[in-house]
Amino acid sequence: MWSTIRSWFTAKPKLSAEDEASIERLVDIAHPHIRLARNYLTRLAPYMSWAHTHANALAAQLPAPIELNNESWRKDRTLQLLFATPDRMSDIVGRDPGLQAWFAAWPLADMAYVGLIADAHEKVRYGMSEHAGQIRQDVPQTLLILSNYQLGQPAQSPDALVQLGAERILDTVAIQAQLAIANVENKKKQLESSLMNARTMLRIQNSSSMTPSPEQIEQQTRIKNLTTELQDIHQQLNPDALCEQLITELAATPDILRLEVRYCNVDRMGIIDSDSSDNQRIALPELILQREPPIEKLIILMAVPRPLMQAPSEKRGFSEQVIF
Repeated sequence: MWSTIRSWFTAKPKLSAEDEASIERLVDIAHPHIRLARNYLTRLAPYMSWAHTHANALAAQLPAPIELNNESWRKDRTLQLLFATPDRMSDIVGRDPGLQAWFAAWPLADMAYVGLIADAHEKVRYGMSEHAGQIRQDVPQTLLILSNYQLGQPAQSPDALVQLGAERILDTVAIQAQLAIANVENKKKQLESSLMNARTMLRIQNSSSMTPSPEQIEQQTRIKNLTTELQDIHQQLNPDALCEQLITELAATPDILRLEVRYCNVDRMGIIDSDSSDNQRIALPELILQREPPIEKLIILMAVPRPLMQAPSEKRGFSEQVIF
């Protein structure tokens, strides 16, 4: 009790405007009611700082950006797997509305740095190969497939892109708190619906008898149990509990997100460990979100030169994607 009273008169450490803005962004994502918790800024600050340090270290581990041009496409197997030809880089990346808007907002910038997020998975198929001077058409081959990609928010430098990546990692952690809170809110709605049903059933079963019927006793017991559960749910949704939920997720950042870089030898057709002399060793950095099942996303950093961009199209339609 004395420590609590003393804390009322102890000066709270001042947060920088940048740290406060970062906390407010995470609170907006997780749940705005967190702002009603006692001293939520000072309570969240050390955990946000800890999570931000880990997110920075994670983003800094990503390979350097690949510049998108004809020469790099000829040398880099990852670009060849993403884009069938050098012209496809301009057709797809050059039409991205986010990049077009960024270059319009930064008229003196010659280069934009952006992250590409994609799915990477392997598929076994039967293909053609030469063995001992004979052509066989039933040889099992493992094909690397990159698909379902999207471009992130552009930045003006590689360092700025790393900082932006760290922010997105923190946003992902806050989303985990949002999902946990949403699950509690959904359970609250279900309990409220069940409680209303139980009370309605009790009114229907009401009789003039002084002795409750077995059905009435059953509904009364059900109402009592549901009321107790609902009280527990309300405790989980009070602002202090919501703040603690976000703190829990921030403290668990290294367990929630991790980066794995795996390497494989791939030929121009995307076949892994083929007999071709065209094999090239590539890095596949994957950000893994620990859920059931885990979510794995390939992260490729790219440097996009202004000449690659195309004039904005006035027609609105489906965004183009690479088809493999």
